[in-house]
Amino acid sequence: MNPKRNIYIMTGKCACLLCHIPAWAHAAAGVPQKPNIIVFVADDAGMDFGCYGNRNIHTPNIDKMAAGGLRFDRAFLTAPQSSPSRISMMTGMFAHTTGTEDLHSPLDGDTRMIPSFLHEAGYRTGVILKRHWGENGDRQFDRIDNGREWYGKEPLAASNPALSRYRDFIGANREQPFFLWVGFTDPHRPYSAQDNVRQNDPDRVTVAPYHVDNPSTRRDIADYYDEISRMDRHIGLMTDELEKLHLLENTVIIFLSDNGMPFPRAKGTLYDAGIQTPLIVSWKGKIKAGGVHRNGLISLIDLAPTLLDLAGTSAPQNMYGKSFAPLLHDPALRGRDHIHAERNWHNCDEYMRCIRTEKYKLIYNAYYTLPHGTATDLSTSPTWYALKKAQKEGTLSKAQQTIFAAPRPMIELYDLENDSLELNNVADEQAYREEGKKLVSLLLQWQEETGDHPWWKRRRPDQSDRITGFPVFPQRPEAWDD
Repeated sequence: MNPKRNIYIMTGKCACLLCHIPAWAHAAAGVPQKPNIIVFVADDAGMDFGCYGNRNIHTPNIDKMAAGGLRFDRAFLTAPQSSPSRISMMTGMFAHTTGTEDLHSPLDGDTRMIPSFLHEAGYRTGVILKRHWGENGDRQFDRIDNGREWYGKEPLAASNPALSRYRDFIGANREQPFFLWVGFTDPHRPYSAQDNVRQNDPDRVTVAPYHVDNPSTRRDIADYYDEISRMDRHIGLMTDELEKLHLLENTVIIFLSDNGMPFPRAKGTLYDAGIQTPLIVSWKGKIKAGGVHRNGLISLIDLAPTLLDLAGTSAPQNMYGKSFAPLLHDPALRGRDHIHAERNWHNCDEYMRCIRTEKYKLIYNAYYTLPHGTATDLSTSPTWYALKKAQKEGTLSKAQQTIFAAPRPMIELYDLENDSLELNNVADEQAYREEGKKLVSLLLQWQEETGDHPWWKRRRPDQSDRITGFPVFPQRPEAWDD
């Protein structure tokens, strides 16, 4: 299990970011040479942040982080669902490689995650709030916060348990390097107006052309914006704690999401709305403020080796990613030429694989005779019901019909430069035939190199009706392996 690793353009010098920082600078500052690392992970946030161009959402703290650090404009996840995506980030392996491709599949007892390696490198490791990788993953941390008390009526009290545990962790470990994973549950559904401050105007939200633009959809999107704004406030409080303890100068802060926005044709799909993620890295005094990386692509399969690189330790050979730490020092360096992602069971069974370059995306749908399987948290939303109502009335636009199409194409091919929303499948156009053949060849090569299973193996029955979205079975059905 050894990938080809010729990913980034490097000089002949060591590529580790730490090698660009003189050791005497650390000693003079009286701080440990290994940096602290904090990862903030949103739960189902798309690209809806001020720093990513949405001027109608209130995200001042995340925007400030981007202004003070490096923003990646073309970062992509390996899966559009929570647990497969998070485990992939944590292991540096694809979900099908670790057998965790179906939602809620826990990590096995042998596979190691980031905290296991960082502990060996002298780090104190912790996680608070959402985890979603199973008991073996939990055991690899030195400290686990099992609470979910972050949700509460605004304004957030200074005595909030989650904030207190965050403060306790960084305070107790300020004299040694630490790694802390903060898994927010915002902006995951369900939404409750009673537990949040409504500060984003439904009249000013962005409605995608594949959604119905009506008051219920706009209210749904505004509620989603409000949860992002709440998370933004919490990130501001947490960053303030670092500043109070004078830890900002030796702490790498990373912000990202585990998958796209929780709406139909976004989360759970391999369109960019499902797999593109915000990615911001801040390190005061070490990463130049206001940087933007858009030369090539970034895959979050590279997060684990990057964090190990920053900690001064090597990534194991079974990781498929490669450190992008050099890009933190020089954003002009090129990232990946292409990325891969997969979608498997999430309330409905799927076997979808994709390859994306800067210009094109190819998606393979094994269950092409069936409509796309939509997760139940999306198929019980106001946005879904607005789409279904329009479907019954025969008023859906071409863009709005795609999520319900059956049969659908086995192959979807998109010209991203001319069709950024992936609405026009050009797989049947002669002008794109050669490009499509190249992408298929690369996709098959990736599947072979990563030990991907064929579509007819490791299948799982649907838990909900993929036509109506109605949830049928209360528990996840058992899988079968042919």
